Amino acid sequence: MTIMKYINRLKYIDYMIKRKATGNLDHFAKRNNISRSTLSEILNDMKKMGCPIKYDRGRETYYYEEAGEMISCLFLKYGEVLPREEIKKIGGTDKLCFSPTAVFELCK
Repeated sequence: MTIMKYINRLKYIDYMIKRKATGNLDHFAKRNNISRSTLSEILNDMKKMGCPIKYDRGRETYYYEEAGEMISCLFLKYGEVLPREEIKKIGGTDKLCFSPTAVFELCK
Protein backbone atom coordinates (compact mmCIF):
# COMPACT_ATOMS: atom_id res chain seq x y z
CA MET A 1 0.00 0.00 0.00
CA THR A 2 1.35 3.42 -0.89
CA ILE A 3 1.78 5.99 1.84
CA MET A 4 -0.81 8.31 0.24
CA LYS A 5 -3.38 5.52 0.13
CA TYR A 6 -2.71 4.75 3.80
CA ILE A 7 -2.97 8.43 4.80
CA ASN A 8 -6.23 8.83 2.87
CA ARG A 9 -7.57 5.69 4.55
CA LEU A 10 -6.64 7.14 7.97
CA LYS A 11 -8.41 10.40 7.10
CA TYR A 12 -11.56 8.49 6.11
CA ILE A 13 -11.43 6.36 9.28
CA ASP A 14 -11.02 9.54 11.35
CA TYR A 15 -13.96 11.13 9.50
CA MET A 16 -16.22 8.16 10.19
CA ILE A 17 -15.22 7.91 13.85
CA LYS A 18 -15.85 11.65 14.42
CA ARG A 19 -19.37 11.21 13.04
CA LYS A 20 -20.00 8.03 15.03
CA ALA A 21 -21.01 6.38 11.77
CA THR A 22 -18.73 3.36 11.62
CA GLY A 23 -20.96 0.43 12.43
CA ASN A 24 -19.41 -2.67 13.95
CA LEU A 25 -15.91 -3.89 13.04
CA ASP A 26 -17.13 -6.06 10.13
CA HIS A 27 -19.24 -3.27 8.61
CA PHE A 28 -16.48 -0.69 9.16
CA ALA A 29 -13.90 -2.94 7.50
CA LYS A 30 -16.16 -3.52 4.47
CA ARG A 31 -16.68 0.24 4.08
CA ASN A 32 -12.90 0.64 3.98
CA ASN A 33 -12.38 -2.30 1.61
CA ILE A 34 -10.02 -4.01 4.04
CA SER A 35 -10.10 -7.09 6.23
CA ARG A 36 -11.36 -7.05 9.78
CA SER A 37 -7.87 -7.84 11.12
CA THR A 38 -6.27 -5.00 9.09
CA LEU A 39 -8.80 -2.50 10.42
CA SER A 40 -8.22 -3.77 13.94
CA GLU A 41 -4.48 -3.17 13.52
CA ILE A 42 -5.10 0.34 12.17
CA LEU A 43 -7.40 1.19 15.11
CA ASN A 44 -4.77 -0.13 17.55
CA ASP A 45 -2.09 1.99 15.83
CA MET A 46 -4.33 5.05 16.10
CA LYS A 47 -4.82 4.35 19.81
CA LYS A 48 -1.05 4.08 20.27
CA MET A 49 -0.71 7.49 18.58
CA GLY A 50 -3.07 8.95 21.18
CA CYS A 51 -6.49 8.76 19.53
CA PRO A 52 -9.04 8.09 22.32
CA ILE A 53 -11.06 5.54 20.32
CA LYS A 54 -13.83 3.64 22.10
CA TYR A 55 -16.61 1.34 20.94
CA ASP A 56 -20.28 1.82 21.89
CA ARG A 57 -21.90 -1.64 21.92
CA GLY A 58 -25.42 -0.21 22.15
CA ARG A 59 -25.09 2.02 19.07
CA GLU A 60 -22.59 -0.33 17.40
CA THR A 61 -20.15 2.42 16.46
CA TYR A 62 -16.64 3.60 17.22
CA TYR A 63 -16.25 7.11 18.60
CA TYR A 64 -13.68 9.45 20.13
CA GLU A 65 -13.96 9.59 23.91
CA GLU A 66 -12.81 13.22 23.79
CA ALA A 67 -13.59 15.95 21.27
CA GLY A 68 -10.85 16.21 18.67
CA GLU A 69 -9.48 14.87 15.42
CA MET A 70 -6.25 13.77 13.81
CA ILE A 71 -3.93 16.59 12.74
CA SER A 72 -4.09 16.99 8.97
CA CYS A 73 -0.52 18.23 8.49
CA LEU A 74 2.27 15.66 8.64
CA PHE A 75 5.19 18.04 8.04
CA LEU A 76 5.95 21.44 9.52
CA LYS A 77 8.95 23.51 8.53
CA TYR A 78 11.17 24.57 11.41
CA GLY A 79 10.11 27.96 12.64
CA GLU A 80 6.73 27.71 10.92
CA VAL A 81 3.82 29.05 12.92
CA LEU A 82 0.56 27.13 13.05
CA PRO A 83 -2.40 29.12 11.70
CA ARG A 84 -5.08 30.05 14.23
CA GLU A 85 -7.51 27.61 12.60
CA GLU A 86 -5.13 24.70 13.25
CA ILE A 87 -4.54 25.80 16.85
CA LYS A 88 -8.30 25.99 17.42
CA LYS A 89 -8.71 22.45 16.06
CA ILE A 90 -6.14 21.22 18.57
CA GLY A 91 -7.77 23.09 21.41
CA GLY A 92 -5.68 26.19 22.04
CA THR A 93 -2.08 27.09 22.77
CA ASP A 94 -2.15 25.62 26.29
CA LYS A 95 -2.46 22.14 24.69
CA LEU A 96 0.60 22.48 22.41
CA CYS A 97 4.15 21.57 23.33
CA PHE A 98 7.31 21.37 21.28
CA SER A 99 9.43 18.26 21.08
CA PRO A 100 13.24 18.41 20.99
CA THR A 101 13.05 18.20 17.19
CA ALA A 102 10.82 21.31 16.99
CA VAL A 103 7.71 19.37 15.97
CA PHE A 104 4.38 20.43 17.44
CA GLU A 105 2.71 17.81 19.59
CA LEU A 106 -0.04 17.67 22.19
CA CYS A 107 1.17 18.26 25.74
CA LYS A 108 1.05 15.28 28.09
